[in-house]
Amino acid sequence: MDVESRRFSEVLHDARAGDPDAVEALLSRYTPLINSQSIVNGEVDEDMRQYILMRVILQIPRFDPNWNR
Repeated sequence: MDVESRRFSEVLHDARAGDPDAVEALLSRYTPLINSQSIVNGEVDEDMRQYILMRVILQIPRFDPNWNR
């Protein structure tokens, strides 16, 4: 099964373990949200987008994959 079709908690677990494909899958799932939060003066600001992506990646180890169980 590919990373994109797996459950969120499984992908998060793998991302926390350092799997780059899982990290990419998480970022892919949240690209629309990240882009919407990167808008400056009506357009996506690439520097803001990169900053948000960096912060998300740095925080992945702190996410709890079992938070809703």
